[in-house]
Parts: sequence; C-alpha cells; structure tokens
Amino acid sequence: MASYERPRTYSYSSYSNGWGTQDTPPLSTTVPPPLGQTSSPSQLDYSVIDAADGAGASGVESNGPSGLGGNILGGREGDEAWQLPAQSRVQLALKGDMEGSLFAKHHVWLVIQPERGTSVERRYSDFVYLLDALTKRYPFRLLPSLPPKRIQLQGRYLAADDLFLERRRKGLERALTALTSHPVIKHDGLLATFLNEQTDLTLYRKAHPFDLSEESHTRTLSPSDLSKLPTDLDSRLALLRQRITPLVEHWTRITTTLDRLAHRRLNQSKEYEAFRESLEAAVRVEREQGSEAYKPREVEQTEREVLATARVVGEVGETEGASARRKLETVVEEVKRHREIYVNLRDLFTRQTTLGIDNVDKLRKRVETNASKLSILRTATPRPLTFDADAERLTSLIDSDQRSIDQLLRRRDFVRWCVWEEVGWAFRCTSLLSLALKGYAADETAYAKRLAEQWGALAEALGPTQL
Repeated sequence: MASYERPRTYSYSSYSNGWGTQDTPPLSTTVPPPLGQTSSPSQLDYSVIDAADGAGASGVESNGPSGLGGNILGGREGDEAWQLPAQSRVQLALKGDMEGSLFAKHHVWLVIQPERGTSVERRYSDFVYLLDALTKRYPFRLLPSLPPKRIQLQGRYLAADDLFLERRRKGLERALTALTSHPVIKHDGLLATFLNEQTDLTLYRKAHPFDLSEESHTRTLSPSDLSKLPTDLDSRLALLRQRITPLVEHWTRITTTLDRLAHRRLNQSKEYEAFRESLEAAVRVEREQGSEAYKPREVEQTEREVLATARVVGEVGETEGASARRKLETVVEEVKRHREIYVNLRDLFTRQTTLGIDNVDKLRKRVETNASKLSILRTATPRPLTFDADAERLTSLIDSDQRSIDQLLRRRDFVRWCVWEEVGWAFRCTSLLSLALKGYAADETAYAKRLAEQWGALAEALGPTQL
C-alpha cells in the first residue's frame, strides 16, 4: 500500500498508512478549565490512571520518566500504574453536504463529546489552527499530526471522496483523542474552547485572542523536577533517536499488513455472498420447469442440500464481514494509533532540534566583550567626557544579556525535562496495545469458533460422507 506523506510544520502525516480512530470504551472525563484559560499542573496529571486502577496520588511521582520501565528509561519493574486504561474518544460526524459559497465550499464536522452530551461545529481549518496554536504553546510536548487536507492519486486530487473523508474523520478523532488524553494538554483552555464553544471558532478567536506564549515562559521547574533527570539523559535520548525511524518503518508495515488482512476478509465475505446467490439461482433454474421437465427424484434431495449449503454460506459470509469490520474498527485502528506514537515522538525530536536551539554562547561572548570594554573604560586616564554615558550603556547591555542568558539556560533545562517527560508518556501509551492484542486474540477465537459451528452444523445436516 502506497504511503502519501504530507509534511506539516514539524510533523508528518500519512493517508494510506492509517488515519483512523479507536473503538474503545470510555473512561472518566476530566472537567476542562474555563474557556480561554490554561491549567499548568506542577506534575504530569495521571488522574485517568488513578481513576481506573485506584493508584491514587501516590502513583504520580513514581510515574515520571525516571520511574518508567525498560532499558531506555531505566525505571523500576512492576509498576502497576504503567498500564493505561482504554482511552475515551471525542467523536466526529460529517454534517450533511458541503457548505459555503460556490468557490469556497467546505465540510463541517460535528465534534461530539458523548459523556457530556454536547457537540460543536468545526471546519478542518479549525483543527489546523488548534494544532498550530498548541505547537506554539507546547513545542516540546507529544503532539499528534492531522490527516492531510487532500492527497494526489494518479494525477487527481482527493478532497471529497467518501473513503478519503472517512479516513480524515478517523484521523481527526485520533488527534483529538491524543490531545484529550495527554496529562498536560487536556487541561489547556484553548482545547476546552475548541471542544465546547458554540460560536464559530474564527469569530471567537477575533473577539478573544489567545495567549500562545511558549510553556517554558510560563512554567518554572523546581529543583525536585530537575533532580528526576538521569545523569546520562543525552545518551539515552541519542539511542532512542536512532531507534525511532526503524520503529516507524516496522509499524507502518505491520499496520499495512493488518489492514490488508482485514480488507481481504471483508472481500471474502462479499465472495461468500456471491457464492450463496449463485447456488440459490442454480436451484431456481432447476425448479422453473416444474413437473413438466424430467429429472430423477434424487435431484430434489440434491437441491435441498444445495439450498442448505447456500444458507450456511450466507451465514459464513455474514460472520466474515462482521469479523472484518470489527477488526478494522479495533485492532487495526489501535495498531495505527501505536504507530503514530513513534511518529509523534520523531516529530518531537525534530522540534527539539529546530526549536530548542539558543544563542547562549553568542551572548556570553558579547558579555565578555562588553565587560572587557567596561574594564578598559574604568581604568582609562584621564576618563573621557562620555565616561558616565558609556559606562551606563555597557552596564545596561551586560545586565540585559545576563538576564537573557539566565532565561535561556532555564529554557534549556525545561526543554530537556519536558522531552524526557514526554518520552515517558509515549512509552506508557504503548501499553494500550496490550489491551488491543488481547481483544484481537479473543475476537479471532470467537470468529474461528463461529465458523466451526456453522460449517459443523452443515456437515451434520448433510450427513456422513459415503465412499
């Protein structure tokens, strides 16, 4: 299956390799802050885990990156809170036909929160604004990417094709699920506004401008936060960076293969339906002539057996179709979500490389240069007439640069701390695959048993084979 990659700002998205959603049961929803406000907890918020497994507040501190298992994270074994519960999701539905003027038509999506019983109307451009704004505010957090606005297939652009729109719907659902499940971003006021404000988002933004200051400017780390960083953080992250691209490639192949298997079963269900129709049609032809046409009495028994086979073949087709659809809605989508964890982590590392740079070294050199000039100025004899003005100017420049250096050094610490926290969250999110695989095994077992029952019933009805 071809992969259509459309790069966004510091993110990557794939159309054919798995834009979809999860069909998973809901869990408790955290009430968002008032519209337009942002809550910044001092620790990652693991209330979703605590509510599900009763870990309580005592589980928070141990769930930071320094407490996550595996060789990369070097954490403790046996952390019961490691397994995340199934994630609740925000649902999307396409609202009727395209709206807008003749040359500016667009689709409108209903963003539904089932647990709240609310829905808002949003355009694709609203989703783009949300992700771009959150990227400015949380550049060093694990952020999802959006499905592409359109793709080019065999020289034709798809933007209204039913399959394309369905994949977009699932991709948008997955993106919102990732945001509403994130321990920090789920508290963001902009996200709450997006999910709850009934007014057109474009009009609301004009009347209520959002502060998109970077998180590092509004959040101060404590010595306790910094103490959780491992001493070999850089080497650990370097090793992880080397693994990300192969992981994305492997999980892309896994997703493609599983998707093909599900669609093959779906197509097989259609073949069984065609098989049933052909069997029934053949019997109808046999019976059209009625008593006028000659045929041995034994043929009637054969016709009854053919019809019995047709009924079972139809039932088998329904079983195949139901199994394929469930497979596409559950394990296939969960594997796609799992792949996107690594894609989003790769994008995070890209943003760290591009947005995490600073000019501390340049500022330090400038401070040294100005300090040297100030020292020469103070020792000069006789002092120049502009001594006071020059000394004040140099002192002001040194103080300003020093404040900038201190601020940038704090940002450096924050970037390293934040990336490490997000790596921990990413690896915890991989635990969701365990639930999907267990469900997959149970579904395949039930599917195989159902087929055995259907074919077994037919074999028993037809009687033993006589050689």
